Amino acid sequence: MTSFVRALVKAKCCSNERTMVKTHNLHVRIYKMNLNILKKKIIPLEKISLESKSFLKLDKVFKSKSNEVKEENSIPNFMTIAKLDWDNKEIHAGIIKDPTAKGGLRYKVIEPVLTEKEEKTFEIIKKLLMTELSVSFSEIKTKREAELKLTRKISSMVKKYRLKIPLKNIDKINYFAVRDFIYLGKIEPLMRDHMIEEISCDGTNVPIYVWHRELESMPTNIIFEKDAELNNFARKLAYICGKHVSASSPILDATLPGGSRINLTLGHEITKRGSTFTIRRFKADPITVIDLIKYGTMSVDIAAFMWYMIEKRTTMLVAGGTASGKTTALNALASFIRPGQKVVSIEDTQELNLPHENWIPAVSRQSFSDKQIGEISQFDLLRAALRQRPDIIIVGETRGQEAFTLFQAMATGHGGFSSIHADSIEATLTRLTSEPMNVPTDLISNSLDLIMLQLKIRMGDKSVRRVIQVAEIEGTDLQTGAIKTHVIFKWDPIKDKHEFMGNSIVFKKIKERDGETDEKFEYELTKRRLALQWMVKNNIRDYRDVSNQVMEYYADPERYYERKRLEM
Repeated sequence: MTSFVRALVKAKCCSNERTMVKTHNLHVRIYKMNLNILKKKIIPLEKISLESKSFLKLDKVFKSKSNEVKEENSIPNFMTIAKLDWDNKEIHAGIIKDPTAKGGLRYKVIEPVLTEKEEKTFEIIKKLLMTELSVSFSEIKTKREAELKLTRKISSMVKKYRLKIPLKNIDKINYFAVRDFIYLGKIEPLMRDHMIEEISCDGTNVPIYVWHRELESMPTNIIFEKDAELNNFARKLAYICGKHVSASSPILDATLPGGSRINLTLGHEITKRGSTFTIRRFKADPITVIDLIKYGTMSVDIAAFMWYMIEKRTTMLVAGGTASGKTTALNALASFIRPGQKVVSIEDTQELNLPHENWIPAVSRQSFSDKQIGEISQFDLLRAALRQRPDIIIVGETRGQEAFTLFQAMATGHGGFSSIHADSIEATLTRLTSEPMNVPTDLISNSLDLIMLQLKIRMGDKSVRRVIQVAEIEGTDLQTGAIKTHVIFKWDPIKDKHEFMGNSIVFKKIKERDGETDEKFEYELTKRRLALQWMVKNNIRDYRDVSNQVMEYYADPERYYERKRLEM
């Protein structure tokens, strides 16, 4: 019996595979936790591997014959496609067909249902916890310890105040207490699903939206119904990040403890529907260059070319629009930096995750007051980085006065990477030379080597990310003063393939500087191309494993090449 059938039998949707497929008739394209090829148009169901398995045990909350699950399974076209597994107990989440939802799909989370009496009791317990719960940080080492301490406190309060809660219902009270006091409340189930990239709330009485890796944007059944509830949640998020948000300072950019980026606004002053937040999930297991090759985002030839250029300490910008994967590509390419080189990264909120030991990740800091007291900008961090003798400087995103300093650093021989918001090579150069960056064209021509343009585009009914062009900076036109570029790689949208245009101008500079020959250049690309192909073939995609292969290559390139050539 397939996992598809087993899951549906467990959900009591139908009695056999043929009937189930016919009954649900889900017109949903691939939804696979392991992203394998869809077979026979059947959507496979698998358990989601979660970041944490310390959540409160829920064996008494959800049974196989739970009323909540039975009720949902009676809805036409409902299918539980994921079990969010906390301590091997199940919280159900389903993507259902919903004609009223954008795109016809809705992400549905099924949690325990409190009766009116239980809700009143829970409110009493919350107020008691706020006044009686006293915990020292030194006493609690893990969230699991916090869960146990909280549930024990609830049990003692139930006895102390003689609250009339049936023993069979105490687990539901515990669930919501742990969810709201220790974790992220209503959105915690969404944070546990590794298929969700982004979670956004647009205001009060608006469904929370998620961006699903396979099915893209869809609303959920989670809603903040009152302004006070949403405002308190926004303040809680700020507190968890170690920040402060208020009516006088209602905008916040921060990082959650797990590394996820968050932007939030408070109240109706600047966002008329109420407080908002957007969480961009941090991947503990970063996407690697091998993943990008497999996805078709870039070709093996582009990756090999960029590897060679990074080793030669060229300078590079990754340009692209919002959610085009600029930082992901930047992080993936950084794995090609030679081990032992000193790397300093500078970001507003940390997104880069490098495997290098000799790496200083620097993060800017907002002001503690309206007078900008205590503020540390990217510009300040960049100036400090230049005194730390880095081999490579990585600026997460170039958008202000730090651009001029970055280009000065690159002009003095530091290797440098950064990302920039732009939807074309021309737009990238225009942004660099305009306010607020104001980088002189001569400085760009003399210090910048490459611009890699990556965009998010539609192909049929799905969104994909593709490297559209890799352009080299050729110099400045003496007559017009414009910066001349030469496209070295170009994406063919009809064939969905990347084409090498030949005649690298940057290599000519390297050849003059290092005495390289054309034959040596081609041989170096061949070695790296084979190394990447071997990793793709053997599914070496974990960032630590990719880093180890790169380190092994640098240790003895010739031996590595010969060994992998025999294995191919």
